[in-house]
Amino acid sequence: MKKKYLKVILICTLGILLSNCEDGEIGTAGENGINGTNGINGENGAGFDELVKYGSIKLTLAGTKPDNVTFTETSEFKYAPVFANHNTFLKKNSNIYFNFSRFLSSPDDVFQGSKLYFFLEVKNMEGQDQTLDFLGFDINEYAIISNNLTFHEINQTFKISLPFDNNRTDIKNFNLTNYSFNDQTNNLIFSFSFIVSGDQNSTKNDLSVSGEVNVVILENINPKRG
Repeated sequence: MKKKYLKVILICTLGILLSNCEDGEIGTAGENGINGTNGINGENGAGFDELVKYGSIKLTLAGTKPDNVTFTETSEFKYAPVFANHNTFLKKNSNIYFNFSRFLSSPDDVFQGSKLYFFLEVKNMEGQDQTLDFLGFDINEYAIISNNLTFHEINQTFKISLPFDNNRTDIKNFNLTNYSFNDQTNNLIFSFSFIVSGDQNSTKNDLSVSGEVNVVILENINPKRG
């Protein structure tokens, strides 16, 4: 009988002791573990390779926005247009005419309108006195976005006869260098740079424009559409 009473007393004592226990303070957090390895890159989406296989145009703009915020923006326009007629060259007599554009993002969406367009005319293509005769250049819907959460959109057309007229006041310090065209691979390469005066662009400040063209262009064999 005594053993039973002792068991009851022991159980009651343990219950009282346990009920009076409090949780201890939470310990300090341990150190963060090492980051895991990066996952494998996914495959390009359908049609991606077709759009970027014709080369790209790198563009750098530097200047001051209308709110006096300075900027330098460099982007690569690497998406060829869906319509082949906007990525062509045409040989006519001894001259050659290049007509091409590149988009900043996928061009098969009406909201992806940021692009560059070039028209370049080269005279006497086969002769020793080959000359670059005219350059037309468009910047279309290109947004300059600043850290102060403002943006300014550039829409500009440039028409430049060559050799360049150094007396022009709207465009200064024009250079077109490193021109080459491989008629076996249809690879066109050249670099360009110039400054647009403030009264001739929407920033209202001098705008520095430079870039590198390295594209592959399709030959237009139908002169009636050239």
